[in-house]
Amino acid sequence: MSAAADVTTVELREARRAVANSKLAEFQKQCWRLTHLVRSGTLDRALAVDTLFEIAIAHALVRALGEDRIQCIIGEAFADIAPRPMLPEVAA
Repeated sequence: MSAAADVTTVELREARRAVANSKLAEFQKQCWRLTHLVRSGTLDRALAVDTLFEIAIAHALVRALGEDRIQCIIGEAFADIAPRPMLPEVAA
């Protein structure tokens, strides 16, 4: 690979990361918001986690920051929540 191609690759990666980082704060906020809903029994934990990961993929956070970092962010928000069934009135 030529030096110009290396520079291009690095610069494009940096552009992706810069945009992803601006989205990262909102993504983290939504992780904690959904955590609150799971704690209250309003939202299923697995559905919340799966949706957050889908959001991270759709907004290029996984590509820019890596799957491990996104899983860590989600895991941190949901770490102290034991899986439990949804409230019956919500599940119906």
